[in-house]
Amino acid sequence: MPTVILKTRVDRSNATAARRVLTRLGLKPSDAVNALFAQIASRKALPFALATSDSSYAKEEYGLDKKGVIAVGKGLRRQMAQERHDGTVRNVAGIADLR
Repeated sequence: MPTVILKTRVDRSNATAARRVLTRLGLKPSDAVNALFAQIASRKALPFALATSDSSYAKEEYGLDKKGVIAVGKGLRRQMAQERHDGTVRNVAGIADLR
């Protein structure tokens, strides 16, 4: 498969933090960029929403107001606590753990 070289500038602290995460996942930065580009090509859009704030994202994507966001957060915390108690939460340290 033919490839191209892309040059870009990114914030140093974001790059450092992202590389740490990618290393734990067993990925190289080019793997992450290839995955991002594949999703953009497939969806014909970015694979995530861009929003001005968490509350506007929640409203635009899910129709939630501030009370709704709080309620969902409480529900997720309860669910995670129950899953921890049940022992059903999986730790993921790399790509192999997802397979």
